[in-house]
Amino acid sequence: AATSEQAFVAFILEGQPEPPLYFAHMKHVNRVGPRVLGQLPIPPRMTVNELREVDARQAIVLDTRPWDTFRAGHVPGALSFPLVKSFSTDVGSFVTHQDAVYLIVEPAHVEPVVRALVRIGIDDIRGWFDPSEMAQYEDAAHPVERTKEMDVEEAATAIRSGGVHVLDVRRATEFAGGHMDGAVNVAHTRLASRMAEVPKDAPLIVNCRSGMRSARSTAYLQRLGYDATNLKGGILAWAQDHAMVG
Repeated sequence: AATSEQAFVAFILEGQPEPPLYFAHMKHVNRVGPRVLGQLPIPPRMTVNELREVDARQAIVLDTRPWDTFRAGHVPGALSFPLVKSFSTDVGSFVTHQDAVYLIVEPAHVEPVVRALVRIGIDDIRGWFDPSEMAQYEDAAHPVERTKEMDVEEAATAIRSGGVHVLDVRRATEFAGGHMDGAVNVAHTRLASRMAEVPKDAPLIVNCRSGMRSARSTAYLQRLGYDATNLKGGILAWAQDHAMVG
């Protein structure tokens, strides 16, 4: 009976997307009720000196600028979450309701971003910083951090040379449909809870379908101290000229 039950569960779950981490917290909220906040808690605007004082490896600096802008220079340890359709799912996969959050977001987007975060249970939002002032952040005592990205030819050369791992952060069903040889698969929505599966002994090339989910994941891995590089264009770019397995 147990075997048939396990087979049934496996059948039902086959092809289902891996849920983001915040789903577990929302189940708890649905059961016991949300924390009473009253009005939407709009955080104060931060000065550049206040942003410099934030330790982005303890608290979360949530940077909503476009990926190319973020990777060219950001607060060390910041996470990249551009304002796209998957914003809530992306944030809820890497940030928890227990985290203190600081936003880098345009003034016009502060309220909708805060509202989106509160809806997924992230409500300890301490302040926001206008990205138009980001150029003032860097000085001798406060360097910015950059995130690496490579195109498929650079990735192919690195893989042929050896000494790198490929981390594919697409869903398991996508991975099964074809992937780069030797890649490890952990969906980006579950990466934070499955870090034990991520190789630590060599640099990582991180890919997804088009390079967006892997960008979020690369910034997260960098925050944790991994040598991670995003694959520009993802598996779509890779498959144009390189073989896949699976």
